Order: sequence, then C-alpha cells, then structure tokens
Amino acid sequence: MSGKIMKMLLAGSAVGGVSVSAGAAHLAKNIVFPRTFSLEEEKKWMIEHALWGDYDQIPRTNYTVAGKDGYILHCEYVEANPGSRKFVILTHGYTSNRYGSVKYLGVYRRLGFNCVLYDCRGHGENESVPCSIGNLEAQDLLSVIRDTYERYGEEIELGLHGESMGSATSLSVLKYQPKVRFVVADCGFTCLYDLIGTLYRSRHVGFLLDPVNLIMEKKYHFNMKQTCPRDALKENQVPLCLIHGTSDTLISPKNSDELAAATAGYKEVHKVEGAEHACSRYVLGEEAYAEIVRAFLERVQFPL
Repeated sequence: MSGKIMKMLLAGSAVGGVSVSAGAAHLAKNIVFPRTFSLEEEKKWMIEHALWGDYDQIPRTNYTVAGKDGYILHCEYVEANPGSRKFVILTHGYTSNRYGSVKYLGVYRRLGFNCVLYDCRGHGENESVPCSIGNLEAQDLLSVIRDTYERYGEEIELGLHGESMGSATSLSVLKYQPKVRFVVADCGFTCLYDLIGTLYRSRHVGFLLDPVNLIMEKKYHFNMKQTCPRDALKENQVPLCLIHGTSDTLISPKNSDELAAATAGYKEVHKVEGAEHACSRYVLGEEAYAEIVRAFLERVQFPL
C-alpha cells in the first residue's frame, strides 16, 4: 500500500500554471482527507495476503470511545485468555482502519494479550474529519487508554503497538505520560513536516512545503511540525521496540534510528531485511515477529 499512500500525499504536486496557493490548498486537502479503505476493502486485502487468520471465528466486542472533543472512535475488543491482565492497544496506519491491525492480533494473542483495535479519526467507521497523521490522533489514543483502564480495571498491564501513522500516534501519546508499560513502533517517522518535505523534494516541489503547512495551520488547525514523535520522546522512560523494513521507501528506516536516539528510556531497533513499508510482519511471519516482541518484553521485565 506504500505506493498508493505516496501518490495520495503527492497528488496535485504538478502545479504547472496553477497558482502556488491553489496547489498548496489541494495538497493539504489530500493529506488531511485521504482516500481511505473501507473495512471490507481492508479485510479483502488482508485475506489476499494471508494476514487475516481466523479473525472471523474469534469472538469480539464492539463499542465506541469518546476521543478528543467528544469525537467518536469505533473499537473492537478481542480476548486472549479469560482473566489475563495483559492488554495491548493496536493503532493502524494512514488510509487503513482497525482491520489493518488484525495482522498483529495473532502475535499478541499467542503471548496472552487481550487486544483493543480501533479506527483512527477520519478512518474506518468514524466520521470523516481532518486527519493529522499522529497529532490529534495521539489525544484520541489517550482517551482509548483511559477507557481501557476504566473498562477492564486499573490493575491491567497495558502496552501499545502502532504501524506507520499508528507508530507516530503511539509514540506521540507518550508526551502526555500515560500509564503504559511499553510501545512497539513499526515503521514510524520522526516528524511529519520532515517526512512530507522529503517526499516533496523528491518530486521537485519542495517549495510547496511551507505553503501547505500554512494552510494546514489556518484551515485545519494543526501544524505539521507539531506531529513530531521525536520531540515527544525527550523525557520518555517507557521502553520502545522499534521495527523497520530495510526496503521501506516511504519512511526511511533511518527514522527508527533517530527515534531510538531521541528517547530517554530503554530502546531497541530491529531492521527487517527486504521488508517494504508496513511489511515487516508479512515478511517475517507471525512466529518470528512474535519472537521479537516476546524477547523485547522479557528484556524489559514485562510479566509474560
């Protein structure tokens, strides 16, 4: 899906005779209102790539959570073992939805984790609103974290897992110092402004970066420089497991190295040879991916 994501982020970049302001407005709109996949489309893609598993046979509970400013988030809860105190919240990537997190479900269920999957703002079954690719989404995730404790008990052991935009979201929420034991961040970026700038410069439209960001700020009320997981990690002590494919051309694996350097706490970086964007789980398979997570949790003394 990385090629489709890149096209959406760059759509309209050949401004030609169109004014810079009009071109920037078009690009900004493409970023905050991407063409997202429906639940049915995501499920079809997952089945075609042998990542759906037995999800249709697993009992699950659907519910909603009020995120930032009361925005409604659609969630699903999947239990691993009755009475298990281990929980993980799975956050999907840009243009995807909660079904995009199903590929990680088996990884955590085999480790005894109950799983919470949810649609990020502007995605899945949620109302169509501007997406900030990790900024406002981090505040939504904070609400999901609080709800998980309220719903399942303050004594649970809770971790986070995110992919791409979900990685940015899961790392950015750490600036609010939520009660979480670990974060597994797959193919995340350091700062949205830098990421979009790199993409624009590769297509020789770098001059549009600041006009696009200005429109983001005036029309959509967020600055791309504020979607910056790197900055959220300055005082972080939550252990991080950073995973990145070596063949990721959308978000360079150097981003995970920089995120590791930014955090104040324990971290480890795992590079998956030959994996493209968001494909490490696919390349490794469930068992090998789960072993990375298991070994990390053991090293940070998480109760397995």
